[in-house]
Amino acid sequence: MFKSDLVSYLNSDEFHNTFITVLDDSLTLLAFVACCIFIVIKDKAAFRYSFLCLVFYVAGNFTYGPILSFDSGIVYRYIFWALNDIVFIAIVAYWALKDKMYMWQSIMVQLVVLPAPVLQLFRLVDRHLMDLSYSTYLYKSVLPIVNTVTIILCFAPLIWHFSQKIKWKNGSLNN
Repeated sequence: MFKSDLVSYLNSDEFHNTFITVLDDSLTLLAFVACCIFIVIKDKAAFRYSFLCLVFYVAGNFTYGPILSFDSGIVYRYIFWALNDIVFIAIVAYWALKDKMYMWQSIMVQLVVLPAPVLQLFRLVDRHLMDLSYSTYLYKSVLPIVNTVTIILCFAPLIWHFSQKIKWKNGSLNN
């Protein structure tokens, strides 16, 4: 009984409106905080990725409503969102190759974001073209995790930055 109540709650609009919407808003705020931090510590590569995340989250917030209202057939939204994720991955890869972003951060971001466009297209085929529901749980659980980890990776250079400062202080104390 409890399991079916939990499953129905996870599939409800109430869960989506209370948890996922708040999470998306807080992720935008965290991307903004990361941008501010990297401006202060003057880390251009980390700032560039944080700013890219901020731009994509803000653009996503502004395009979400119009995409839903335009797409009455519930087809084009998944294609648009998959292309959005692919463009994000492409920018990150290009910046890493041009040394405008940390290569290790770029690889981690690409590995984290890669399931998103695949899941968007799987959702399109599964739910709306074949009228099945295999992707429901994956879609509602994996995409928020991808979005959260993408923002957490904004702060990964901060951990590296402070570890380098600690190494430098410990090295200067030993000499």
